[in-house]
Amino acid sequence: MTKRLPAGVYDLLLSTSTTDALAGLAASERSVRQPLDAAAAHERLARYFAAELERTLRALPKDGGPASQAELVNELLGVLRTKVDSEALEGTSLVVPPELLLAIHPPPAPPARPTVPLGVSTLLTHARNEPRLGAELAAEIESADAVDMLVSFIKWHGWRRLRSAFEAFARAGKKLRVLTTTYMGATDREALDAIARLPGAEVRVSFDARRTRLHAKAWQFHRATGFSSVYVGSANVSSAALSDGIEWNLKASEVESRAIVEKFRGAFASLWEDGEFEPYHPDQPDAVRRLQAALSSERGERGAATPFFFDLRPYEYQRAILEKLRVEREEHGRWKNLVVAATGTGKTMIAAFDYAAQVKDGVRPRLLFVAHREEILEQALHAFRNVLRDHSFGELLKGGSTPGSYEHLFATIQSLDRKDLPAALGRDYWHTVIVDEFHHAAAKTYGRLLEAVAPKILLGLTATPERADGLDVLGWFDHHVAADIRLWHALEKQLLAPFEYYGVADGVSLEGVEWRRGGYDLGGLDKVYTGNDERARLVLSKLRELHGHPETARGLGFCVSVAHAEFMARKFTEAGIPSLVIHGATDADERDEAPRKLERGEVAFLFTCDLYNEGVDLPFVDTLLLLRPTESATLFLQQLGRGLRLHPGKTQALVLDFIGQQRAEYRFDRKLTAMTGIPRGHLQRAVQGGFPTLPSGCHLQLERVARDIVLDNLRQAIRGGQARLAQELKALARERPRITLAEFLDATGRELDDVYSSSVRGWTTLRRAAGLLPAEGSEEEERTSRRMGNLAHIDEPERLRLYRRLAVEPTARLDADDERTRRRLLMLAIRLFNGAASSIEALLAPLLSSAPLREELAELCDVLDERVAVGSRVADVPPDWPLAVHRTYAREEVFAAVGKSTVEKRVFSMEGVHRMTDQKVQLFFVTIDKSTSGRFSPTTSYEDYAISPTLFHWQSQSTTSESSPTGQAYIDGHRQGWRFYLFARPTVDDQFTFLGPVRYRSHQGSRPMSITWELEAPIPPAFFEAYATLRAG
Repeated sequence: MTKRLPAGVYDLLLSTSTTDALAGLAASERSVRQPLDAAAAHERLARYFAAELERTLRALPKDGGPASQAELVNELLGVLRTKVDSEALEGTSLVVPPELLLAIHPPPAPPARPTVPLGVSTLLTHARNEPRLGAELAAEIESADAVDMLVSFIKWHGWRRLRSAFEAFARAGKKLRVLTTTYMGATDREALDAIARLPGAEVRVSFDARRTRLHAKAWQFHRATGFSSVYVGSANVSSAALSDGIEWNLKASEVESRAIVEKFRGAFASLWEDGEFEPYHPDQPDAVRRLQAALSSERGERGAATPFFFDLRPYEYQRAILEKLRVEREEHGRWKNLVVAATGTGKTMIAAFDYAAQVKDGVRPRLLFVAHREEILEQALHAFRNVLRDHSFGELLKGGSTPGSYEHLFATIQSLDRKDLPAALGRDYWHTVIVDEFHHAAAKTYGRLLEAVAPKILLGLTATPERADGLDVLGWFDHHVAADIRLWHALEKQLLAPFEYYGVADGVSLEGVEWRRGGYDLGGLDKVYTGNDERARLVLSKLRELHGHPETARGLGFCVSVAHAEFMARKFTEAGIPSLVIHGATDADERDEAPRKLERGEVAFLFTCDLYNEGVDLPFVDTLLLLRPTESATLFLQQLGRGLRLHPGKTQALVLDFIGQQRAEYRFDRKLTAMTGIPRGHLQRAVQGGFPTLPSGCHLQLERVARDIVLDNLRQAIRGGQARLAQELKALARERPRITLAEFLDATGRELDDVYSSSVRGWTTLRRAAGLLPAEGSEEEERTSRRMGNLAHIDEPERLRLYRRLAVEPTARLDADDERTRRRLLMLAIRLFNGAASSIEALLAPLLSSAPLREELAELCDVLDERVAVGSRVADVPPDWPLAVHRTYAREEVFAAVGKSTVEKRVFSMEGVHRMTDQKVQLFFVTIDKSTSGRFSPTTSYEDYAISPTLFHWQSQSTTSESSPTGQAYIDGHRQGWRFYLFARPTVDDQFTFLGPVRYRSHQGSRPMSITWELEAPIPPAFFEAYATLRAG
């Protein structure tokens, strides 16, 4: 009889009996199935087979004992040998009767071993008759070859209990690595010093008390025998953790839980290379003083100096901004640049590091740093001095002060305006001018300064480029934002308070409100919202439900009009939640006093329609009500940012977003991507899955009706369709007869993926559908237009310039004798056209003969060139390869670039390793996330990853042993004349970034080998985040 399957969630491989059970489901029941992910198939199938094998061995007659069970295993291994290379399973047959090897050791006695078998994973809960954690850790230490230890704090009594084990371990010449923090000041310095003094011990400490990212308590005990183990749970070095307290710890064995042990190994290595953790040794006085100050500060001890924390090394996201500024100047020739970053994310530090990069041969260019408040100037000067390591750098011009020199000047705008220094010193006196809070640049004083100076470098810093009064500040930068700090980066680094966001359906339909020039008609929204008592009651009800005590909130409500703000303030006050309305016409004194009343708790909410989007610092705000749709992602982030500033006692910001039924033109995808960092194509799954990958502490929840509204809107936005895009293009063409691809994308917020989707089929095809080209076009032209999307990954400026030249001057003679040029043209032809030909010109003929296609290619190159975010790097690459380090290529382009593919014959391979024996070259093609399902895969996500910008972990094929010729070539390849080149991509849907030449550094294991490669060119921050999958956010 077929067993009935209960309703619920499964992760079950279908067997014949399961399939029979599914056939008998009740008419009211449905099943959900999906194909097995190819990347994880080997692990899933092996686990299934292991379970069935275990069941079978248990069922064998007991009189045969372990010997009969071993014989059956050997029979099955014999079957497996017929399916693969016999060497792969050579020597794997069990000895009968089976025996266990427990140790290999010198005389006299075998080493101590833990009570829990090394090959078994278990949960230690301090239960009766269970080994105590301290005793197990001591035994693990004594029997390990190396130990990695990750703890929040270290106490003397905890160290005392493990001291003998650690000292014996150190006497044996073994290596210990310790990562810890100054969290809560809990560490006893004497214990940390004792560990750091052990021979072979290295200690690194996070001194950053602003952020307490490390709460992990975990250990790894490395063993060359393949029996490493990991402990994760409550294992700080304290007596409570080791023996007294009821602490739970998971012990994972490399044999049973290889994926967990491998993940720990990679995650620890990534943290070890993280600049936040700094070397500590008690013989270094500066390190000791810094540790003592940090511990005292965390303990709140009297007289403890609170350190001014500054970054002598920029964070990864700051490095990405600095790299983008370099690209803007060197690749695009833009020397006036605006950086957009939320308050508190280190704008001033970015400016300081950027200025330091301009120092050549010790010569510091003349600098003017401008701000509107004296405290900002003083903080900026302090930051610059720390970055430059010169506490005499720079002078202040503020109030009545007169600096001795104007060469490196930090000045208030008011003082500059009074002195009119540009007129006295000359327009080009300062090489670099930095303007903080650049949204003030619309003011007359700033305007006079910017008109009066002509620096080589102008750098603007702001959190809020869009002003409520509509005045334009982007004009100083040709309406171009050079770089911005993504919200999720700041949240991951705990530089902002996490958000708790709830999307609530308000029952209001906006489908009848007129849409004008990229947004709803404000008058129409006002009619819908103002006086809507039912919606106001819903807002109050949801606020009470989710906040609990809204009268204690310090909140802002963003409304559509003054009337709407007045209506909401009145409704809240009547409901017992004191509120005020503040807007541009409010009396200045009242407007200044309102935030103070909010901070003191005299009112709970300020409702506004045109204030507090920008330029106001209200770090105490902990609740936001979004009471109107916001089309601009930038404006939405500015509103959200009002609640994300860090403030004592504030743990998070509560955000309630009231969502109505939207018009088709409204785009939720822009807002959600800006807030979460999730690519638009993955948003539907994120919404359906409850946004599982948000930064730590953040929560985003859409109530059921709101979720349906958002999902429907996302489907429309992502689906698009030729008719919809053609309508948008036609509307734009009424205003200007000739619109480029870049202008279309900018005006509509569309992505290249929209234009080159299967329904739209390319820019030329879209222009023809919109009536901007003659109605008739050939099938070949439409096919080529669609395939232009195959070029969307190109980010190499030299290559883009070549293709643009080809498009603009198709009859110009290209240097056919230049091998690099010839191969680049072949790379283009391979991406656009199938088949072989007698020449590259013949392959490219359909493109060169069509004026619309050439225009499309030129405009596409312009779009792609604008998106280049990484500067050029020099690396040791064969001169005839037209491959640039840190540029992106399709696999088939790589084969053309290295000379394997030609016009007459194309070579293609899906293998992860491509050997060019004649040149003694090996190409590694690495996919970080190998899953084809798009879901998290814990067993395949940690085989290949970046440990640091210069170290990359790579796993060989499963049959490669360290003693095989292939394994020896990896280990000793450079001495043998082999060269290795690494190409990596985040997912199976991406193209490969060329990371350049790599050199063997170390390896662990065999069949497969886990190799650490050292990169010649460090991975730039724009790519590192995607490849460092084990690096903590």
